[in-house]
Amino acid sequence: MNQYFHFQKSAQFFIVILALLSFERLTAQTATPPIPQQFGPWDRVASFSISQTEAYVILCMTNQQDKGMLFESKLENGTWTQPTPIDAINKKYGEGFDISGPSLSANDKELYFHANFPDSKGGYDLYCSQRTGNAWSEPVNMGEPLNSAYDEVFPSMAPGNCRIFFSRLKPSESIKKPDDQPTCQTLFQSYRRPLGNGWDQPLILHEFINRYCENAMSVAIDGVTVLFSSIDPITYKEGYRVCFTRELMRDAWLLPTPVLMAPSDEPCLKPQVVNNSIYFLRTWRKKKINYGSLFKVEAPEAVRPLATLVSSGKISSLERGMALNADLTVYKPETMQVLGRYTSDATTGEYSIPLLDGQNYLVEVRREGYSFATFTVEYRSKEKKSGPASIVLFKQIELRLNVYDSEIFRPLESTVWVENSTKPGVKIEGKMVEPGIYSFVLPIGNEYKAVASSKKFNDNTFMLNLKGDVVFPLFERNLPISPKKRNLSLMVIDSETGVGLSSNLTMKNLNRDETITVTPEKMNLGQAALTLREGDKYDITVRGPQGYSFSNQIVDLNSFTENTLAIKLVTLKTTTAIQLNNINFASNSAELSSESFPELDRVVTLLKENPSMVIEIAAHTDNEGSDQQNLLLSERRAQSVVNYLIETGITPEHLVAKGYGLRNPLVPNTTDANKALNRRVEFKIIEINKM
Repeated sequence: MNQYFHFQKSAQFFIVILALLSFERLTAQTATPPIPQQFGPWDRVASFSISQTEAYVILCMTNQQDKGMLFESKLENGTWTQPTPIDAINKKYGEGFDISGPSLSANDKELYFHANFPDSKGGYDLYCSQRTGNAWSEPVNMGEPLNSAYDEVFPSMAPGNCRIFFSRLKPSESIKKPDDQPTCQTLFQSYRRPLGNGWDQPLILHEFINRYCENAMSVAIDGVTVLFSSIDPITYKEGYRVCFTRELMRDAWLLPTPVLMAPSDEPCLKPQVVNNSIYFLRTWRKKKINYGSLFKVEAPEAVRPLATLVSSGKISSLERGMALNADLTVYKPETMQVLGRYTSDATTGEYSIPLLDGQNYLVEVRREGYSFATFTVEYRSKEKKSGPASIVLFKQIELRLNVYDSEIFRPLESTVWVENSTKPGVKIEGKMVEPGIYSFVLPIGNEYKAVASSKKFNDNTFMLNLKGDVVFPLFERNLPISPKKRNLSLMVIDSETGVGLSSNLTMKNLNRDETITVTPEKMNLGQAALTLREGDKYDITVRGPQGYSFSNQIVDLNSFTENTLAIKLVTLKTTTAIQLNNINFASNSAELSSESFPELDRVVTLLKENPSMVIEIAAHTDNEGSDQQNLLLSERRAQSVVNYLIETGITPEHLVAKGYGLRNPLVPNTTDANKALNRRVEFKIIEINKM
C-alpha cells in the first residue's frame, strides 16, 4: 500500500512538473493575449460543433421558449449557408424538448448530443445519430451505463469511438460563480468494452481536472488533447475560462492550464480546438432572451493537437464492384490493444482514420459474410505508409478440388459435390474445369463438406471452414481417392503333377497405368497373394522356370468372382501343344493385327531361352467357307506368324508353318462363341534338345 502511495505521489509530481513547463510555454506565447474574432453570422447559438475541415458546423440554436434545436450549416464560397434544421432529430418526439451539446465524430459520420426526450433515464441523456449520405438518422439513446438518473450532457467522442467524455450536472449552492453562467458540471470518461459491446462504468476524471466548476469538455482529433471551460474559485467573478490539458499516458494528465485571450473578463464556453484554432461560445442575455455567438482565436502551439495523419481509402465488393460498408479496427501492434473502431461510408465505401504521427498501427477490416483484410500503417519511418488506397472484400470463394487416384496419381472423373453443414443433404454441384479438377463457388460464413465418389473407389471427404477469417478468394485442395481392393490367391502349377512352380509373374492393368510384378523369390511354392483393384481387367503373363511354357490370359474382376486363380504350365517336350491367345487377323486376311504382337513376343522370348527347340506354328479356322478356302487361309496365317518371328530374330530352321483349316476343331462349330475358339493359332514342339 505504501509503495503504491509513493508511486502515485511520484507520478503526480512528474505530471505537475510537465504541467508547469506547459504553462510556461502557454504564457510565453500569450504574453500579449490574442483577441478572438467573431465566427459566423449567428446570434442565438447555445452550443456547437465544427468539423475538422472547418467548413461544416452543427449548431444548437434556441427558440422563444429557450429550447434548443439542432441545425447544420456549410461554408460555401466563403459564406455560411442558412442553418438547416435536422428534422430527423428535432422532430423525433415532436416539439417542446431541449436538444443541445452537439459533437461531431472525427469523420463527421456520427453526431452525439444530449436531450430530454421521453426515453431518457434522467432529465437529460446522451444520444447518437448516424449520417448516411447527407441525411442524419433518428436519434438513439446511448443507454446505460453512460446514461443514468442524473443529467448527462455534452458528449465528446474520441477518434476511434472507443472512448467518450461527457459531463453530469452538479448543482451546488456552495460553488461561487456568476448567476448568468451555466450550471457547473463534473467531467466523466468511459471506455468501450474490448469486443465493442457496450461501455464500461463511467469514471470521474482526475481531481486535477475536476477541481471546482467545469463545463463542456471536448477532445481533439489526436484523442489526447482536451479543452473545457472552468471557473477558478479565486477569480470566479470572471466566469468560465478555456482550460487545456493533455493525456500523457492512460489516465495520467497534465495539470489543466488556462488559455489566455483578450478581453479577459468575458466568459468563454464550450471550447473546441480544430487544427490551429480554438472555437468557443460567448453568451449574453438581452430583454429576457438568451443570445450566443461563436468566436475563433489562434491556438497557442502547446494547445494544438499533436501531429495527426489520416489513413484513408475505399472499400468495395469484388462480386458487385460497388462501395461497401465495413468495420475497421485499429490495434497497437505490440500489444494488440484496440485503439479505435471506424466504419466505411455505406454510399462511397470511403474511410478515414486519424492516427498520431510517429507510431505504427495494425488495421483489420471486417464485414459479416465477407472476407477479412488487414494492413499496416507505418508512421515511424520517414516514408509514411498509410495503407492501401483500395480494399476489395469478397463474399464467396472458389474451391478447386483435384481428384486423383491415390496410388497412380492419375486424375479421375468422379462424382464430386459439396454440402453445407447447416443444410445436410443439399448438394452444391461444381463443374469440371480440367481432367479431375472440379470448381465450386461457395459463400463465406459456412462450413462445408466436400465429397469425391467414383465407382470401384472409396469415397473421400474433407471439411472447409469458411466461418472464420477468410483472406484468399481461391482455395485449392487435393482430394485423392483410394481404389477398392480385392484379395486374389494366384497359383502357378505343373499341368501334369500339380506341383507349385515359382515363376516370374507380370500383371498389367488394362483399365489404367498400373503394372504388378512378382519374382520367383516372392512366391511360396508357386503361390502369390495379390491385392487387385475391384472391377479392373488384368492381363496376366507367367514365365515359368526353365523347361516350362509361358501362360497368358486376361482376368476381368467384374466377372471373375473366385478368390483363387490357378495357372497351369506345361513342360517343354516333343508333342507339347500350346494355344496362343489374342492372335488376331483382319477378316478373311492373313495380316496380323497389332493386338497379336505381345503374345508373339512371348513366343520369341521362349524360343530365345530354349535355342535348340524347333516348333510348328499351327493355324486353324472355323467351318465358315469351303474346306479348300479355309485350308489356304490357315496356311497363309501360319506363315504370317512365322514371318513375324523371323523378323524379331528367330532363325527360320527353328520354325515350321502349318495350316490345318477346319479339320481339327476344339469344340463343335455350333455357336459364334465356339467358332471363335476354333479360330486359333497354336505352336507345337517338334524337336527339343536339352543343352
